Amino acid sequence: MLNFHFSLGQIIPLLVSACLLITSILSFKKSEKIGLTFLFIGAIALGYFASNLNHFLEIWDEQFHALVAKNMSKEPFSPKLFPEVVLPYQYTNWTNNYIWLHKQPLFLWQMALSIKLFGATEFAVRFPSIILHAIIPLFVYRIGKITLNKEIGFIAAVLITTSYFPLELITGRYATDHNDISFLFYVTGSFWAWFEYQRSKDFKYLIFIGLFSGCAVLVKWLMGLIIYVIWTITNLISYRLLFLKKAYSLPLIQASSISLLVFLPWQFYIHWRFPKEASYELNLNGQHFFNAIEGHSGDFTFHFTDGLSILYGSGDAVPFLLLTGLILAIQKCNNLNSRLFIGTSVVFTYLFFSFAATKMIAFPLTVMPFMYLGLATLIYFVIDFVALKLKVKAISIIGIPLLTILISFTALNLNRLENYHTNWKQNDNQNWAVKTKEKKFILQLKNLLNDGQHLVFNCNKAFFSNISIMFYTNHLAYIKTPSKQEIEHLKKKKKKIAVIDDGTLPIYILHDNSIKKIPSKEVKPKVN
Repeated sequence: MLNFHFSLGQIIPLLVSACLLITSILSFKKSEKIGLTFLFIGAIALGYFASNLNHFLEIWDEQFHALVAKNMSKEPFSPKLFPEVVLPYQYTNWTNNYIWLHKQPLFLWQMALSIKLFGATEFAVRFPSIILHAIIPLFVYRIGKITLNKEIGFIAAVLITTSYFPLELITGRYATDHNDISFLFYVTGSFWAWFEYQRSKDFKYLIFIGLFSGCAVLVKWLMGLIIYVIWTITNLISYRLLFLKKAYSLPLIQASSISLLVFLPWQFYIHWRFPKEASYELNLNGQHFFNAIEGHSGDFTFHFTDGLSILYGSGDAVPFLLLTGLILAIQKCNNLNSRLFIGTSVVFTYLFFSFAATKMIAFPLTVMPFMYLGLATLIYFVIDFVALKLKVKAISIIGIPLLTILISFTALNLNRLENYHTNWKQNDNQNWAVKTKEKKFILQLKNLLNDGQHLVFNCNKAFFSNISIMFYTNHLAYIKTPSKQEIEHLKKKKKKIAVIDDGTLPIYILHDNSIKKIPSKEVKPKVN
């Protein structure tokens, strides 16, 4: 019934992914490789389903990320919002500047490469997130297999595959969209490599820790080094003063040195090449803990109430199940260091972001693998307990796959996806239909302005449509209406000017026949 509100082009990948994921669950018991293969392909299909929900770039963040990535596909080491400077700009305003250092570059490079391959489309913007989202469950599986058992690892991998919030990040709906998916990927990769190293003591996993953590910094700045904070606390609790001994401190130093080699060159480069922009953004990043940046505020309980309900579901039992599962998973871990690492990760992350003044839903996302490992542990041991009590082995054989399928379907939250990405509930879908109409209008500009590059003014301010216009076309675009002086300045530079006529244009534009007037979708009364 829920699927009726999706288009056929959306229903097909959803059904394909459902079939693949169910096949992976049913086949895992017989063949680990086959189960994981179907899980990975199913995750790709589900990610594609999510990427296909919006046929427009979302406001706020996604369209800005997309435009910078498009420009970086041509100049990868010059991150720009506007591709060229024609009018004065304020470099401290990340929504209307030139050199764009508001985010670290790695996820933008990923998107830029995709745009280079597939063109400037929504799919190209979201394709890297589809791939990274599909690999994350494999990391989670290995962590679960190493610390608990392969069945729990697999259940957790399925749950994080179908989890609602990461899929919404692929759609671009939540800030900061693809930046957060990339961050989750690289931090989870560093966690995976840590567990592999604890199991094998193989130096190659120290290299992986360093690479993944360094890449995480190149996505979301210094929180990418969280692996070293957790590792240090784990060693301190486990070995006390002995943690300073070479056997315990050297691996951490080696891995962190690799991380420095990964992320420091870019920092030196931007401070040399774009000193004022780099200094401003560095200072701004430092304010997030003490000041609520850009209105992203909340009280101490924010991540335990609003944040938790959006990340994992709004049911009253959700917090209880997550906490119970997490405690059970920590208790069942096969060694002390794993218990300490998982427990410290969750406690430190939630306390840190609860004390931080700036609050955003996705900040505690990096511990999602451990939360789902906890839920998977709860599923596994509850069913196993019932099977043992009733002395019916079939309960475990049948019950675990069925409960995994049921909870995975619940975690997907199709009802909410339909609500936000179709015209089913027009009063509660964040102007989905209006955004769709705006995209069609932008594409029409290609036909209306087909005689070379124009500067398009008076774009829709509510949606920052000038950003999407510059992504989908080769025109420069501005929200504001140009002044007389700006028009004269642009004419001297032999720039072609177009203005969207919303019925409020001043006389000096209306009477200037050299300026193209583009009828707006919604015409208001004209004023002088």
